[in-house]
Amino acid sequence: MRLSFFVFAAVLTVTLSVAAQTPLSERHFENGTQAARAGQFESAIKKYRQAILFSGAENESDDFLARIHFNIGVCLFNLRHTTQAAAEFTEAIKLSRRNYQKAFYALGMAHGELKNWRAAEAAFREAVKLKKDDGEAWFDLGLALLEREDYDRAETAFQKAIKFESTGAADAHNNIGVISALKANFSAAEIEFKTALIKSNGKSIEAQSNLEFCKLRKRNFNQNLLARLKFNRKN
Repeated sequence: MRLSFFVFAAVLTVTLSVAAQTPLSERHFENGTQAARAGQFESAIKKYRQAILFSGAENESDDFLARIHFNIGVCLFNLRHTTQAAAEFTEAIKLSRRNYQKAFYALGMAHGELKNWRAAEAAFREAVKLKKDDGEAWFDLGLALLEREDYDRAETAFQKAIKFESTGAADAHNNIGVISALKANFSAAEIEFKTALIKSNGKSIEAQSNLEFCKLRKRNFNQNLLARLKFNRKN
């Protein structure tokens, strides 16, 4: 899981007199974020809800509210309340006037957990539209497209993930290799599996298995062997 909390930019001062001037909504936000970082997600949600209550009287911006809803969504996601998390990410996107890249990415993650692959694809596409060099969003878009068996567009997404240095670059090479093999381009597939092994420092079990498939195919090809190919479904 690669969702992180938004930390409000306000700097807490060391003197009590100045700190007391900090709006209550911002103080509850900071307390919620501290609780969330400590893994106290239910407590964090309560503090974030309090921040929302005070924000109305303190005329906080929609941008601030969007970040509160985003953090609530992250907490709910960690508590495995995924449908509720998706609703919070959607609210954050609405408040940001559809300009919150991290919220789109998080919404894609939530829909992926719920196996709503079309919705996941749509959210990831918005994420990469707002930040074209987000390798992680490109990788997860590729996964959503794999689940829909849209292999051509999945391959393009994985290529983008590699270009923009996703942490799942080795997995992306493996997945491109499987797609190449399914298209009967076995020489290209073998190159991708070898690259995946190199990038994973030899740790990719899937790439090793798929490379063995290529060797076996050279000796005795059988169409049924294609079923042995393994995608990396998780980053």
